[in-house]
Amino acid sequence: MLVDISLCHEYFNGSSCGFKVIPSRETAEILKKEQLQCHIYDGKVRVVAPKDDVLREFTLFFYVKATIADVWNVTCFDGIAYDEFPVAEVSASGEVAFVGRNKQSIPDLNRMFGVFFGLEIHSDSSKKIECTVTVPTKKMRWGYCFSGFYAKRNLQINDALKADDPVQFDCVEKTSRFSLYVSRCEIPIVSGAPPRFQLLDSATSKVLIKRLPNANAKSFAKARLDDGTRTIVAECFVDP
Repeated sequence: MLVDISLCHEYFNGSSCGFKVIPSRETAEILKKEQLQCHIYDGKVRVVAPKDDVLREFTLFFYVKATIADVWNVTCFDGIAYDEFPVAEVSASGEVAFVGRNKQSIPDLNRMFGVFFGLEIHSDSSKKIECTVTVPTKKMRWGYCFSGFYAKRNLQINDALKADDPVQFDCVEKTSRFSLYVSRCEIPIVSGAPPRFQLLDSATSKVLIKRLPNANAKSFAKARLDDGTRTIVAECFVDP
């Protein structure tokens, strides 16, 4: 075994779902020439050498496609420009770093649809490369939009998971029909995570809703903050 790499996304709570891995033409030629066996399944890439005299140093490049549309909305590659192509570089020691590449330097992108990022593996065959490439989830401010009789009440959102350092919410918009509360900080968006926020009556601290819904990949909307600036928030609607 030369390479044993797993792909996962933070949004899916560490699951490997949502990815399809395809070797580049150059990589396919290397695998064939060196008689390397490449097994790709369930978000894993494994390369096995059936002989001892394998090429000592080689670089393999794979295209990773998104098979679940939600991953496009919830992924944020920090430090990579909009017009660059993100590539996960895996070193011979198993260290992973996402870097930006000029799209023009990767001509195959022009003929491929749905490519999410690249996976580049640098091996010197001195030892097995074993690691996990974790795709980061987007962190956004969460907003709760309350309608019905909740709209007229003064509400408080309680962070049930972090009593020592709770996430604070501010009411940034209030009308007779709805009220919008937006978090002061950014919160990771993770599918299937346990609900962490409760809705309280600010005057009596009575719990009105024990589990407010979590933000998801389809809940993005524009909102105006209390300082007048506009931003994108992960908005959840609560209608009693």
